[in-house]
Amino acid sequence: MAVLGDFLDQDNRSPAGATGSRAIEREGSCEPAAFLLGEMDPVLLAKARHQANISDVSLRQVLFSNNFISQENYIKALAHFHGLSFFREAADLEGFEIDGGAIANKASGKAGNSGLITLVRAGREVVVLDILSYSAEVEQQFFAGDRFAGDSLALIPPALAHYLRERVHEQARLEQAVMGLERSHPGFCAKSKSTYLQKLVLFGLLALLTGGLLRSPIGALYVLGAGLNLLFLYAILLRLYAVITLGTGGDRRVGTKEMSERLPDENLPVYSLLVPLFHEHRVVGQLVDNLLALDYPVERLDIKLIFEHGDEQTLQAASQALQAQGSPRCFELLVVPPGGPQTKPKALNYALATARGRYVVVYDAEDEPEPDQLRKAVHFFAHAEQNPDVPRKQLVCLQAKLNHYNIDQNWLARQFTLEYTALFDGLLPALQRLELPILLGGTSNHFRTDILREIGAWDAYNVTEDADLGIRLMRFGYRCKMLPSTTYEEACCQPRDWVRQRTRWLKGWLQTWLVHMRRPVRLFMELGARGFAGFQIILGAQVLSLVAHPLFIAFMMYEAWSGHLFARSYGVLGHLFWGLALGNFILGHGVAIWLGFATLRQRGFVRLIPQLLVMPLYWLLISFATFRALVHYMTKPFHWEKTEHGLGKKHELN
Repeated sequence: MAVLGDFLDQDNRSPAGATGSRAIEREGSCEPAAFLLGEMDPVLLAKARHQANISDVSLRQVLFSNNFISQENYIKALAHFHGLSFFREAADLEGFEIDGGAIANKASGKAGNSGLITLVRAGREVVVLDILSYSAEVEQQFFAGDRFAGDSLALIPPALAHYLRERVHEQARLEQAVMGLERSHPGFCAKSKSTYLQKLVLFGLLALLTGGLLRSPIGALYVLGAGLNLLFLYAILLRLYAVITLGTGGDRRVGTKEMSERLPDENLPVYSLLVPLFHEHRVVGQLVDNLLALDYPVERLDIKLIFEHGDEQTLQAASQALQAQGSPRCFELLVVPPGGPQTKPKALNYALATARGRYVVVYDAEDEPEPDQLRKAVHFFAHAEQNPDVPRKQLVCLQAKLNHYNIDQNWLARQFTLEYTALFDGLLPALQRLELPILLGGTSNHFRTDILREIGAWDAYNVTEDADLGIRLMRFGYRCKMLPSTTYEEACCQPRDWVRQRTRWLKGWLQTWLVHMRRPVRLFMELGARGFAGFQIILGAQVLSLVAHPLFIAFMMYEAWSGHLFARSYGVLGHLFWGLALGNFILGHGVAIWLGFATLRQRGFVRLIPQLLVMPLYWLLISFATFRALVHYMTKPFHWEKTEHGLGKKHELN
């Protein structure tokens, strides 16, 4: 069918090959004369021809404008007259798939300009044509002579053409959502699990460790443990810094006066809110209420509720919730078509293609952001863009603080809240002060839309797309900062769901570390020495410590049970190991409790302070999820274990 594209590249050429009686019938207005003379009143037909001549317009234009014949009947007659197939509605296309070539053409603009879409069914290729997207003169040229075989070309009415164009857009957007990062920045995509060099290094380390264990098992374990404990010590010192500097940071360039000034509504930019939903029918009504409670003009909101294909229950619940609110025009319901990994980042990429806002934020289904959060984000972005004293790296991302509203539901919810309070109120602000990479949370990340698209947006194959994006932004020379606003969400309080969620997070951190360590020298050059060290501590040491923690406890218990704890002649390596290990064990627990105590007091969650005493038990649960994550990374690296929401009970926050 290449001749179709060749022909349509010559819209202004004279018709060729128009010979015989059929060509005579196509003269002038290219009317399907046999049909019109048989089905139309000859008086009306003559009147239409006369009006077309005196007005110097096409006959079909006169026929349509005067309702002498419908567009659908005209196209049906045209197909019959030329011996072509006619597809009236989507049901007529059952079994056909849009050819991938049509998507490629769409991306280059050709399919959109030509009105041609290629369909394939059982190896048979059919080009469907929206002939009314062309002028009458082009229509005349198109059907001049006997160019096309009737079984390879079909005509369609405008409604069906619109449907198919949407399908082309849909498929192109889906392909971009899945493959966009791999195409634009292939080195950052987690689809390829590890490089040849990484496998070689891993094999070498395992061989070295095996040799050491065979030669001197205890000595090898001491050397390995001492090295790991030095890495863990740096992570502990980072938390100690967070405690000492708690409450002394913040962005001093954006003072209280600037933050208290309220921008007029007409000066606020359009803000896009992306909300991926999957099996969230329990909370989608609450979500709509929370988003409409935001202190931001509705006409400047662009809210995309994103549904997975087949999740009719959530889609229906959302539709009902919006109808109850009067169907606000700021909401758009998007359904992600099937294809590729079924992950949150793929859904976000799919919606980002149509986002209209200067800034974009991600929210989860159960989120309850503080009403002024968008206005605060606009203040921070605007100040960073206008202030000439902004540091060398451009601010493109703000991470709001995350916390929970079902604090008192059970022990797991209280521990989760304690963990989040220490992380978002203490540790992440410390990382900002040190200008180290910030691992973004899965929600309430605010971005500059243009930069987000420039760097390839989210990785559809990374199950902690937020952490990966925070590192990638810094590698591209951009900054992420903390936003002094809180989004409250539901603490995962069911053991099964908690383990599944934490497994996915830890698997994603491992993915992220491996992706960015594919070229460690390049990573060092892009992050600098401090940023590179911070990356190793924040991601590498985090995962390793969760693996080592229960093993060290088990080792100590074994030594104590056997009567050898502190009774052996350990030697230099042994004393170094036990000194670092016990020092880290005591200091790590002490600093973590101190950080939790300080951040809980600052947040006003004083009643949770006694929970600090049983926090080590919670760490053991995280270690269990870590071992499960290692297994999942080897067996199903891109599988997204869904967390159920709507199970938590709200309580007073203070």
